[in-house]
Amino acid sequence: MKKIKYLLITLVCALNLNTIAIAASIPLESFSTLPLLESPQISPDGKSIVSIYNTANGPMVVLSQFPSNKVTALAQLKKARDRVDFVRWSGNQHVIIGTSYPDHYNGSYSRVSRIYSIDTKTKKAKELTHRRFRRDSWHKLQSYSLVSTLKNDHEHVLVSTYDSRDKGYSLFKVDLTDGSFDKYQANTYEINSWFADHDGTVRLGIGIKKQEGLFADKGHFITIWYRKNADDKFKKLHQKQMGKGDTFTVLGLTEDATKAYVLSDRETRRQSLWLFDIASGKFEKKIFGHEKYDLDGGINDSDGELIGVTWSDDFEQRYYFKDTDRQVLDTVKASLEDYQVFIASKSRNNTKVLAYAIKDNSPGKYFWFDLSANQGGIWFSQYPKLENQQLASVKAIEFSASDGKTIPGYLTMPVNLQPDSKPALVVLPHGGPHSRDYRYFNPLVQLIANEGYAVLQINFRGSSGFGTDFETSGYYQWGGRMQQDVMDGVRWLNQQNLVNGDACIVGGSYGGYVALTAAFQDNQAFKCFVSIAGISDLEEMVDDEERADSYIANIVDPADRDAKKSLADVSAIKHLDKIKAPILLIHGTKDTRVNFRQSSDFYSKAKGKGLNVRYIELKDGTHFLDNPDNRKVAYGEISAFLNKYL
Repeated sequence: MKKIKYLLITLVCALNLNTIAIAASIPLESFSTLPLLESPQISPDGKSIVSIYNTANGPMVVLSQFPSNKVTALAQLKKARDRVDFVRWSGNQHVIIGTSYPDHYNGSYSRVSRIYSIDTKTKKAKELTHRRFRRDSWHKLQSYSLVSTLKNDHEHVLVSTYDSRDKGYSLFKVDLTDGSFDKYQANTYEINSWFADHDGTVRLGIGIKKQEGLFADKGHFITIWYRKNADDKFKKLHQKQMGKGDTFTVLGLTEDATKAYVLSDRETRRQSLWLFDIASGKFEKKIFGHEKYDLDGGINDSDGELIGVTWSDDFEQRYYFKDTDRQVLDTVKASLEDYQVFIASKSRNNTKVLAYAIKDNSPGKYFWFDLSANQGGIWFSQYPKLENQQLASVKAIEFSASDGKTIPGYLTMPVNLQPDSKPALVVLPHGGPHSRDYRYFNPLVQLIANEGYAVLQINFRGSSGFGTDFETSGYYQWGGRMQQDVMDGVRWLNQQNLVNGDACIVGGSYGGYVALTAAFQDNQAFKCFVSIAGISDLEEMVDDEERADSYIANIVDPADRDAKKSLADVSAIKHLDKIKAPILLIHGTKDTRVNFRQSSDFYSKAKGKGLNVRYIELKDGTHFLDNPDNRKVAYGEISAFLNKYL
């Protein structure tokens, strides 16, 4: 242990010798790159690592020998088309790759998921698609989902995809050697997603269906199906209408499959982990919960076994069920004391470990540990060009909104401020809206701070992670209390005498909506606005979501026609005459979350009104700026726009 700690202290110090150079000397390109390496996974035997490696030509899947950082390409995906969603081992020889791409359907783009297998010995790759389905004309729109890598069968995986014969998502056992599909479980239960244990026994299924009833039976319902053994028929374990009653999310089953680990906000109004007895249909006990924050979800090992849960204060925290897993994390944390640390991957015997370490002002990096040999070292930094640079610290703040509610957030001040100097402010509302900001290193936050601006991030009501009441208090509040919390945060910060009163809003997705809404609701409070993949016409977005049978009851009551019409009151495209300050719009043409016409239509109408508006349309761009060229363009445009108007 001492040997590991001494080695890592030396390496960490080498990475964090902050230079005395002026922060603004850091080139924009250092912030606008994608993370160099993501999602590393150690093979069960601890000998190999498979990872996602982002290059200028698109994402690659690479292989290395533990703990070497010399990588070999296994697959090169198409730039501006493919996204690698996950990599996973099936045994020690086969790697499973989950990818997705946007494809055009019915007037908009939807994301299609595909699965590949690679034999790491022969380097041969196979796309895992059903031969019968490939003959269908619509097959290019058909998604495939990995259900299980089968801990005790390394030559097969379980895959779910739509089968027209079953009129539903059925389950197939796929041979990794020849790519053949065998029907494993027909779908006769209106199940959308399946869950199997490590032996391949399918025990759970989840169905989501929109019902067109008259009264209580109208809405979106989630039904959880269960069976104890492979020979049993599925029975309804639980049914819940979305948006009503206590939450009920099954994370896994006990080893004998008689009880379920359930994430629920019952009793505490915070997501906690409960043990649910299936035979009696009753909750048995609360296993773990936090007194202030929701649990975010479960931790699964490389075999898919539930081994713990996570929650977040300013950073992600982890609770493991077994002492052995807790001891591994504690050992790693003791070696990286100044960092926020979690286990990215480990071998089956817990001796080979990859740890992810990050700070608010230091980019994420991976360290390797060989606990059996008491050795460890640095593996990869995600942003190597930002190592040894002086980056801004992020401070947690709280303020009282105008109605007295306590709102948390974060403030980042630029480095090297002169005494009594007050910077201009950039407000950076998060997307979702039912997500949240953290105190982690964020390249966009650091870019803006590097330009000399203060950055304010606000977890307005409606943000997730702070309990059910906090999140649901944001329902129906687009352009209302959620928006007001952001404005109250700006006013609070101005009262702290830390900024000079000049401000701009930069936001993506829902954050882009916040920016555009502020452009007409608070047109005197800001000097400019930036919307990245934002929403300008809320009524049109709700109509799009309803046509796709999506759940919208946290935005507006779908049965209330007057409420739907009133969405025009909080849509920027309906209030162009109130907008005074310059606006920058950035949107990808293949955004599957928010149709790019939300930006292009706004631009056309705003230009027709003579407004100062600039529109950057990113060809083949998605919702997340995950194309390296597009991210570089977007960050450059944001930087130039702020420097011109703020």
